Amino acid sequence: YDLLRYVGPYKMDVFNAVQDAVETEIQYYDTEQKLSVKEYDMITGEITNDVCYRLVDGNRSALNDEDREFIKREVKQIVDEKLKPPKSRFEKFDRVVCRIGGEYGWGVGTIQALDEDDPDDPTGQTKIPYVVKLDPPIGRLISVPQDDNDICRPEVCFGQQGKGDLWFTLRCKPKRETQKTRRFGIGDCVACAIEDAMGDYTVWAPGKVVDVDYNVEQDARELSLDWDWARGAGVVVYRVLLDTGMHVLVHRDVHWLVRDLALQPAGPRQSADGTRNLKRLVKRRRGDSDWELLDHATRRVRFQAGNADEEDSDDE
Repeated sequence: YDLLRYVGPYKMDVFNAVQDAVETEIQYYDTEQKLSVKEYDMITGEITNDVCYRLVDGNRSALNDEDREFIKREVKQIVDEKLKPPKSRFEKFDRVVCRIGGEYGWGVGTIQALDEDDPDDPTGQTKIPYVVKLDPPIGRLISVPQDDNDICRPEVCFGQQGKGDLWFTLRCKPKRETQKTRRFGIGDCVACAIEDAMGDYTVWAPGKVVDVDYNVEQDARELSLDWDWARGAGVVVYRVLLDTGMHVLVHRDVHWLVRDLALQPAGPRQSADGTRNLKRLVKRRRGDSDWELLDHATRRVRFQAGNADEEDSDDE
């Protein structure tokens, strides 16, 4: 620690006493020893230095009750923060793609529950981050053991990382296409849901529709992807050229995957700070006192006079 050069060897006993007091409190508040070695050393060094400086500045050589209370308070605060469970990336009814192994590899579905008790843990202390209902033809509930992108990732418009993401597009594409009328045409400016730079969260990325009802079969064959191409299985609703120069494939014509860029500006869609921009109906201010209601599914905008205290719709 840097403080050693300041207190000098003649006060090493003081330094050691402070460090012992700090470590005692850490062990008290981290009874299950969940802190990493790096975190343990960081807390020990930081609080030991703070307390030793207090002693040096006060020309004291022993801890008093105020010092011990300070150590206890600081250790508890930092340990609690370090051990606080991370906030779930997803919420109930979010659409995700999960690693399930077997012949499917990955399956797409909807989150049904969060932080469920693990039935394999008799103590009840272990939680399952997500329970997901997979789409047909699998159609069953699965448990997601970890909130990790290698196991559970957001369903988005795949393809911005290259043709390798085509596999996820095919896996997420509905088996039957029920919507025949397309919301957008070639040349329309849209915002597409894609993964952020780290892959854990999502953003709305601007781009332009370059193909409608685009058939990916040839692309897949070039990648040696084995698929059942019968009954138009390779047709996705849109291929979009993002402003970054990359193409993404829109496998479903729904508002939570693709929106009118005039109504949905580029920016966060789901982020670590809690931002969520997925609602179908969004109210925004128009002028000083009036409002307008945006419907991202129909692309309609309805004027609303006053009523500024109304709540936004929760329809996603």
